[in-house]
Amino acid sequence: MKTLGARIAHYRNRAGMSQAGLAKACKWASQSRVGNYEKDTREPSLDDIALMADVLRIPKEWLLLGEGGQFDADDASNVEQGPPIVSPYRAIPIVGTAQMGAEGYWYALEEADGTVDAYSRDASAYALRLKGDSMAPAIRSGWIAVCEPNGRLVPGEYVMIRLRDGESMLKLLGYANDVEVGVLSVNPAYDMRTIAFDDIEHIHFVGAIVPPSKVRL
Repeated sequence: MKTLGARIAHYRNRAGMSQAGLAKACKWASQSRVGNYEKDTREPSLDDIALMADVLRIPKEWLLLGEGGQFDADDASNVEQGPPIVSPYRAIPIVGTAQMGAEGYWYALEEADGTVDAYSRDASAYALRLKGDSMAPAIRSGWIAVCEPNGRLVPGEYVMIRLRDGESMLKLLGYANDVEVGVLSVNPAYDMRTIAFDDIEHIHFVGAIVPPSKVRL
């Protein structure tokens, strides 16, 4: 499938327009905007895609999804190939197994093998197998937590916390400030727990809980 930039160039050429002509018709200040779109060095907004499609008199889906239009081989061969798209999906190492206890508390098991294919932009991301049914159905036994040490802490989402005394937990983050964090259990019957930042060894954002089908041994 051709890139978005290649599709823009194809339909622009088919309409007999130059890059400067398309930019002028779209009321953009510079031809370089179209050039960058066609080289895939800059991603157009949905509004820009809709505007170009309107000027080129084609459905915007032809640009956005590559549906409906047909490429001429000679036209396509004259389009400069854009840079490769680097996927944020990658193999993240499984470094251990967390035996889940009541209300998100866990202890580490020695078992650790394989990788999990998951979305993460954190180069330091790691994964933990979650064992036990204490947090079902929200988190099922055998599923994988992808932890991001450099991720931004987001209230209402999962965090993996290890305290300086060795206590470990997977909790929902209620709030975080320079002094303390407030965390919640999956079970709403339990009150929020407040933990001083000085007592925390690390707190890592959980970017995803993924199924065991994503594991590669």
